[in-house]
Amino acid sequence: MADPPLSDDQRSALREAMEAERSFTAGRLAALDRTFDEMVAAADLEPPDDEHDPEGTTAYERAQVSSLAREARSRLADLDRALAGVDDPAFGACERCGRPIGWERLRARPGTARCVGCADAP
Repeated sequence: MADPPLSDDQRSALREAMEAERSFTAGRLAALDRTFDEMVAAADLEPPDDEHDPEGTTAYERAQVSSLAREARSRLADLDRALAGVDDPAFGACERCGRPIGWERLRARPGTARCVGCADAP
C-alpha cells in the first residue's frame, strides 16, 4: 500500500490553517450580509432616482456584494468538506486524478481538492 499523501503533522497544520481561514471567511460573509441588508434598507428609505444614478451604481454595488457573498459561501462549503475529511487517509489526493495534491499547494490553498494540473484543466 502506498504511503498516505500527508503526514499527521501536515494534517494537523492544514486543519489549523483551514479553521483559521474558515473563521476569517465566516466573518467576511457576515460583514457582506450586513452590507447587503444595509443597502436594501437604505433603498427602502429612499427610492432610487434614475436621473441621479444613470450608471446604475446601486444595482452594480448590490450585485458586487452578492457575488462576493456567494464566493464566501462557496469557500466555506469547500472548507467544511475539507475539515470533515482531513483525517481520511486519502485526504491530500486529487479528487480528479488521484495523485497527491502537494504540500505546497495545500498550504497555499487549504481545503483545495485538486492538484495544479487538474485545477487548470477544463
